[in-house]
Amino acid sequence: MADDVVALLARLVAIDSANSSMDGPGEGDLAAEIAAIGQGLGFETSVEEVLPGRPNVTLVLPATHGGSKRRLLFDLHLDTVPHRGITDATIPRITGNRMHGRGTCDTKGSLAAAIIAARRVATGCPERVGEVMLLFTVDEEYLKRGVEHAVASGLHASAAIVGEPTSLRPIVAHKGAVRFRVTTHGRAAHTSRPENGDNAIHQMVEVIDWLRERIEPAIAMRGHPRLSPPTMTIGTISGGTGVNIVPDRCVIEIDRRSLPTEDPDAILAEFDAVLQDLMRARPAVKVTREEPFLVERGLDGPADGDLVTAVQAAIRAVDGDAADVTPTGVPYGTDASHLWGGSGIPTVVLGPGDIAQAHTADEWVDLDEVRRCADIYERLMTSFVVGDWGSSL
Repeated sequence: MADDVVALLARLVAIDSANSSMDGPGEGDLAAEIAAIGQGLGFETSVEEVLPGRPNVTLVLPATHGGSKRRLLFDLHLDTVPHRGITDATIPRITGNRMHGRGTCDTKGSLAAAIIAARRVATGCPERVGEVMLLFTVDEEYLKRGVEHAVASGLHASAAIVGEPTSLRPIVAHKGAVRFRVTTHGRAAHTSRPENGDNAIHQMVEVIDWLRERIEPAIAMRGHPRLSPPTMTIGTISGGTGVNIVPDRCVIEIDRRSLPTEDPDAILAEFDAVLQDLMRARPAVKVTREEPFLVERGLDGPADGDLVTAVQAAIRAVDGDAADVTPTGVPYGTDASHLWGGSGIPTVVLGPGDIAQAHTADEWVDLDEVRRCADIYERLMTSFVVGDWGSSL
């Protein structure tokens, strides 16, 4: 059926899978649906709990020739960001050639395309010298604990495709991230006598100014052939317990987007050195840094090789020779940080949709891109399982 992928996408969007670490119900219902679909299609299906009520799901189309170690992995995350205040977020709506709804773009379009592609390969390629694994992970939008769990459990693959909105362009590089908290320490007092206290918020103002003056110009000079310079963003700030109490504590959370060539330890050491300089220059400032709660190395794969060549060939076969298949980079992060950075798996990020639509109040995806993505994924899977590429991986 020509629109089987559209029907499946609507089915997936209707299931709320907003990340429960970010005020959502979690991925459990969608995981159960994916597992039921896999069992119904005859795939080898497994469900492994990563967090309470939040399992990864794997569907495997096995090789038919015993002993094959070749595996093409498709990594697809189950969770979406929350949709507070958007009353129709999980009602798939089609206007023209677009489907609207939370997750259509990020990244249930990729999920639907991969499942349909694997179903077609299962029936169209009865003889297979390699296997296809679809890994559906939890928590990508928060701490990526789903893919982290899979890698720690020994996940291996000859090559991997990460399904994310790339407008069907092959992505071989993206930034990583280091996220951590910085705290200033003061002394509480009654605000009628503020001179008896030590205002931690006032201290934090100095910390923020100092970091912006010294970190931002330095990292803006660092480059990468496919990526924009690193960035630093102070994403949250909290402090104080009441309007009539001098605050004794103030905390900021810092998101440091890194180039894949940067060492996370070196990034943290740079912050530590800058904060030490501040405390020497301003002895009244007392500041500490916590250990990071997120560390990702990013993706920095080659622009050639078997995987990239196969991806380019599949895109051209579907979109024509005029298609832009130039490997490029993006500033956001994906599960590829762990697949490439943690396991050394050659990885390309590829999927339908424009990242500009992700996380928006009116999220949508171009349905023609979803259909073409299913065709591209199918060609990739088929060429891999029949042995046309990947034997050297």
